[in-house]
Amino acid sequence: MAAVLGDWLRRDKRHALLFLVYSAIFHIGLLGMVDVVLNFYFVSLGHGPDTIAFLQSLPRLAGLLTSVPVSLLTNRLGTHRVILYSTLGIVGTVMMLVFLPTLPALALSRFLLGFLYGAQQIAMSPLMMTLVEQQEQTSFFALHNVVSMTAMSFGSLIGGGTPAWMVSLLAGVASAEDVASAQTPFAYGAALMASGLVVLISALPFLYVRIVSASSKDARTRARLARSPWGYLVVLMLPMLPFGFTGGLTFPFYNLFFRDRFGSSDQLVGIILSIGWLGMAFIPLANPWWEKRFGRANALGLTMMIAAVGFMGLAFASTLALSVLTFVIAASFRNVMQPLFQPLVLDHLPVDFHNTASGVGMVLWNIGWFAATSISGYLQKTVGFGVIMQIVAAGVLFTGVIIVLIFRNRPRYQLVSAAALQEEHP
Repeated sequence: MAAVLGDWLRRDKRHALLFLVYSAIFHIGLLGMVDVVLNFYFVSLGHGPDTIAFLQSLPRLAGLLTSVPVSLLTNRLGTHRVILYSTLGIVGTVMMLVFLPTLPALALSRFLLGFLYGAQQIAMSPLMMTLVEQQEQTSFFALHNVVSMTAMSFGSLIGGGTPAWMVSLLAGVASAEDVASAQTPFAYGAALMASGLVVLISALPFLYVRIVSASSKDARTRARLARSPWGYLVVLMLPMLPFGFTGGLTFPFYNLFFRDRFGSSDQLVGIILSIGWLGMAFIPLANPWWEKRFGRANALGLTMMIAAVGFMGLAFASTLALSVLTFVIAASFRNVMQPLFQPLVLDHLPVDFHNTASGVGMVLWNIGWFAATSISGYLQKTVGFGVIMQIVAAGVLFTGVIIVLIFRNRPRYQLVSAAALQEEHP
């Protein structure tokens, strides 16, 4: 992967590199620092598991309701503007959490986050497909995964300690009552504000990323987009449904899992999540090898099987060390899906359908995630995290199976004309 990066530097792939810088800073702020402290912030405000599960489900509900309209809007505005505007909007949602801590405002902030983050994700994969040559796409997606997950790891590492650091930094400004503990709304709110500032900084390098404007599409292209083969896109993106469900049962609640089962401190939780994100960064580095050895579809089936074994281990792990080990295996191999599945799907479609396909995938992913987070609070109280992890193991295995069934013998788009695709799936 270092050789790939060096080759890009020599060939002046500055737009791809600037995009990686943007993604790294963005992931430090939003998916690293925020994710560590957000549930703890909700707990410090007095909210219980049911309310937290409700708040965690709202971003997915927003994505479910808006993904397809956003994908069509992206065709008009272009992926660059959609990503830039959504990044700036996300900063506003983080600040809402701090300055409007009432439950209705928290709910609105989470809903808006889902809309904006969903828009960014819809535009991201199609944009990435335009930044490198076709033969470099698998390596680029894998490299992006390394950069983003390593950034998340760093964000989680510093995120766990940020409330205490902010208390120390602001001790001379705020009242003694506010800063008496690093587990107060003041401390967590200050940490969230610092996270929002990091997300804002990420927009700076993205301003210099340049791609072909969507406005260059001719009338024939727009007519084809209006006749998108929706049923075919749903079939290709169907694995995103169980993938989203398994993510919704786990990712918003890993911090609570380690705190509740082992009594881990905020700082220790941040370190554990950081280790997990590092695994998620480097295991997918083998994606080009997986692809060459087994093919994209079969590689995903195999790695999802390994992830399922990891989640079963996490369900029964009795010590913190064993739990961390199985967490890294489960999360890392499950994350092979992210940098491999998107190019797998988009490689089976004409470029004109990429934004729409991403939107359909986000709808299915959000349906799964919303359903999972909606019932997670109930499951945590009634059956506990052990049973939840067993459910996740089954869901991850099912994801791998249907990927193989859908894509194993399906020809890539380069072997099928757009006209034939439209005739077969009008």
